[in-house]
This record gives sequence, C-alpha cells and structure tokens, in this order.
Amino acid sequence: MALKSIWKRYWTSPDTYRAPEKDEHMIVSETLMSELDHHIKEMERLYREQDHEEEKRRTGVDYSWLVSEQPKGYEIPQLERLELEELCYKVSSTECGKIVALFRDALLREPGVRDLTRIMRACIAQVVEQRPKEESLTEWLTRRSLTSLKLRQVTKVAPSAEMEDIEMQNPPRRENRAMSMPNFSVSL
Repeated sequence: MALKSIWKRYWTSPDTYRAPEKDEHMIVSETLMSELDHHIKEMERLYREQDHEEEKRRTGVDYSWLVSEQPKGYEIPQLERLELEELCYKVSSTECGKIVALFRDALLREPGVRDLTRIMRACIAQVVEQRPKEESLTEWLTRRSLTSLKLRQVTKVAPSAEMEDIEMQNPPRRENRAMSMPNFSVSL
C-alpha cells in the first residue's frame, strides 16, 4: 500500500519532468520535412514495385520470395537536409498548408526521387516570395508623412456677412425656471 501511494505521489507531483513545448516554426519545419520524407519513401516503393512487375513480365518468373531485405532507399544528403530545414524554419504556420498543396501538385508530374528536395525548396521559395514585404520604420515614417501631407488641405476661415460681431449681439433671454427654483436674472 505504501509503494502505491509513493507511486501516485511521484507521478502526480507538479515537479515531474515535462518536455519543453516546441515553437511554431519548429513544428512547421518538422511537418514539411516529414511530408518530404514520406513522399520519398512512397515514390521509392512505387518505383520498386514497377521494376518488379517489369522484371516479372520480362522473365516470366517471380523471385520476390528470395529477397530477404529491402534495398536501401534514397537519403537526402546531410548538408542539403540542413539547408532545407533552415529554409523550412522561416515558414509560418499559415503558409505550411500552401506549401504542402504546391508540393503535392508538383508530384502529379511524377518527378524522380532525387528531384523531390529541389521541388520542396522551390515550393517554399514561391510561398515566401508571395509574402507581403515588411517595411522598415524609416519607410513607414516616410510613407506616413507623405500621405499626411497629401491629405491635409489648407482651410481658410472667412467671416460670414450675415452675422454681426459677437460682442454686438444681445445675450439671449432666459426663460423662467421651474416654480421650485427662484428666478435670478442677470442684467447686463
């Protein structure tokens, strides 16, 4: 019984280790890279099946039962993978869906397995280039001052011929107040 309570206390304690949360860009980067890896493996599998069917049709014999291990697949070179991950890290979460859609549309043309990294890079570059450009503080101030100059109009105040001078006007007479209030009048 004591072991069970210690176990419960240990696992429900707020001091237990929690993995740090990943930031948005890290999640986007992992998503895009896993999409690329998945399609690389899937295309290799399809090409192997096509080669196997062609070999079977050509020779008329199926030797697939003799194969004990799958041939090693294509792996993205480490430097190229790091460059692609760095590029993926610059993508925001709202752009991730656009990149995946562009990438999948490009796969309909059935490119080679080694071309997939270049296609992913091109899709990312296309979406990043379509971003609205952020302007610097000096550009914003310049634009702001130019638009404020254009919007300001010089207004001239001219007296109306119909109105008398304010000093010459008679003050308006006040109406009598309610019965409960005494009537104080100021005469000028």
